[in-house]
Amino acid sequence: MPNATALLDDPILVEDDLPSLGQTLPFFQLVNHALEDVSLDTFRGQRKILHFFPGIDTSTSANSVRRLDGIGASLENTVILHISPDLPFTMTRFCSAENLSAGIHLSTMRGRDMLKNYGVLMMSSKLAGLPARVLMVADEDDRVLHVELVKELTSEPDYDAALAALQK
Repeated sequence: MPNATALLDDPILVEDDLPSLGQTLPFFQLVNHALEDVSLDTFRGQRKILHFFPGIDTSTSANSVRRLDGIGASLENTVILHISPDLPFTMTRFCSAENLSAGIHLSTMRGRDMLKNYGVLMMSSKLAGLPARVLMVADEDDRVLHVELVKELTSEPDYDAALAALQK
């Protein structure tokens, strides 16, 4: 049975293969701010917070990026990966305007298969084809420590639960 999220209480089906706790993250290759391909291997040996969202041009997504930027500045050996379909130029402009620097912004402009492989692809509604709002945490060996599919797209994830997973 597929997972679900919602937009203002309208249900949205989401790909049903979210990684399970303890599972190793699947390979991905996305695009960074310099239009370079970046893979999971780029972050080998670091803890990871993967922040999937449908696009930066919503207040919830913008707030989540700001909040995680503040959190990321205080975490050791942890990289925050903001993953969206936004063009790298859009994310660079947003971060520059907001004076954000702790996160790494990755675009699915190449590598859209990641959304399906990670179980975050919205499959129904007008937002079909975009990532749902999901927060994942993985350790240095890419083992999943925490996964949250936010049940309402207009809500932010539970940052405290994600941080608690890093403390275990």
